[in-house]
Amino acid sequence: MGSFGALPVLTISISPAGLTFLCFLTTVAKDYSVDVRVRDLTGRVNVAYVNGLGEVEESIITGDLEVDLTPLFDWNAKELFVYLIAEYVTPNSPNSHNQIVLWDRIIKRGESAKINQKKFAQEYRLLDDRKALKTNPNVTLFLQWNVIPNAGALTTARGRGSQSIAMPDTYSPLRPNKQRGAG
Repeated sequence: MGSFGALPVLTISISPAGLTFLCFLTTVAKDYSVDVRVRDLTGRVNVAYVNGLGEVEESIITGDLEVDLTPLFDWNAKELFVYLIAEYVTPNSPNSHNQIVLWDRIIKRGESAKINQKKFAQEYRLLDDRKALKTNPNVTLFLQWNVIPNAGALTTARGRGSQSIAMPDTYSPLRPNKQRGAG
């Protein structure tokens, strides 16, 4: 049988968890979506050889990216993991829906959460072993992020706004030719 002396100890030990849960409830239904501008996209496609895959198509996509993620930082947002995704369909394939991360960034609380990149640099290779990039009429780029919380569940949100690009129908060099010095 308990005593009244145990009640304050029980209350003190449960309060932090209860308080954390009540604070979590203030952000559980928050809309973590903001407007994103992806524009002026250009794409190039060429054939590449990749160990284990053989001959594949590789593409480089560049463009402008503008977003202000500052409103996403509330008391519960510790950091954001932001990534730019290229999405396209490969016809006549068992894995027809493709999503590839082209670029990512981690933004911590207190850092600038505004992204304004002209001609963003693609960080990761966009490879397609089915060769469905050349002449693909609809490669769509959009921004997505994970909100890393102090307490509660990880939230994934997609920005409002995307842009599609029709890939070229001819192969072209992906990177400029480097001039070799004499000697």
